[in-house]
Amino acid sequence: MPHRPHSREWYARLARELGGYRHPWTRELDGPDPELTFDALLQGRLGPGVRVLEAGCGHGPDAARFGGEVGRWMAYDRVPELLAQARVNAPHAEFHLWDGKGAVPDALRGPFDLIVSRRGPTGVILRLPELAAPGARFLYVGPRLEVPQVPERLRGVGWDLLGEWRVSVRAWAPTLSDWATRCA
Repeated sequence: MPHRPHSREWYARLARELGGYRHPWTRELDGPDPELTFDALLQGRLGPGVRVLEAGCGHGPDAARFGGEVGRWMAYDRVPELLAQARVNAPHAEFHLWDGKGAVPDALRGPFDLIVSRRGPTGVILRLPELAAPGARFLYVGPRLEVPQVPERLRGVGWDLLGEWRVSVRAWAPTLSDWATRCA
């Protein structure tokens, strides 16, 4: 029986079969790429003394790419198989198992200057008051144009929304048949 998409078992299978949280297709975009915008905003905030917490790190591509540019890169994910790959991909970073619910594990206690989530969980926003250093920033890029809980949650914990970019692009995605084959 196939696993429910985005379940822990589904992510574990992606880790085993694809070597991480990767889609087996490529995309072509006709407009600005939100991922590249996220990269540029992230790189502009990095530096030797910066302490970063990444929520939903998957197999560690951001830690591998950007973690060497900061004082400390810590990350968490809820899927042990992805964390095992992240530790190999980014040995300079620290990775922890956590689903973002319940008490923050002692190993993940901040303070952090930058909290990031690339298409990952938004529940970390509820923990910003206990994780963030004074003047810290939260940087997020969502999987779709509207992720309404992000501005609402930020306001709910007393954070100001300093900027928001909503980019809609035309992309070629896999067919329903391609998706069904990959998920089966």
